[in-house]
Amino acid sequence: MSANKTELLQALDAERDHLWALLAAVDPQLEIYPGWNKRDFFAHMAGWDALMFTIFRDTVAGIPVTPYPYVNVDVTNAQFVAERQSATMEGAKLECEINRFALKIWLESIPADAYGQLVRFPWASETVTQFVEGAIIHERDHARDIVELKQAGRL
Repeated sequence: MSANKTELLQALDAERDHLWALLAAVDPQLEIYPGWNKRDFFAHMAGWDALMFTIFRDTVAGIPVTPYPYVNVDVTNAQFVAERQSATMEGAKLECEINRFALKIWLESIPADAYGQLVRFPWASETVTQFVEGAIIHERDHARDIVELKQAGRL
């Protein structure tokens, strides 16, 4: 792996670890986002990682990516949470961890020089590097939101 690829994947892991550490202190029933408790948050994360897994699996295999019926991020988030309504918080978190593990295997299997390759996502085409950078930002944004909850005295 090139230094850039290695650094990106290490940063992705570090951001997830940081987010999980923050979430460990969150009461499972606390509303993290409007209408979402901790289980719903994990369901959201599990859904996105599952979708990204299928996209990278197909991309690496050279199979045309099946278009996802993407309307917008809010609709997609609601779908991911709804699909996992029967999951326990622990089950949703476990699915997150399994999906991220599997996604990382695909990301690690992509040669560093192919990180500039465009991949078609439901929202747009991005390079692998842009996707990983966006995922890092996504995790940081959620971590910031959890910190703000703590600062506001809601944790």
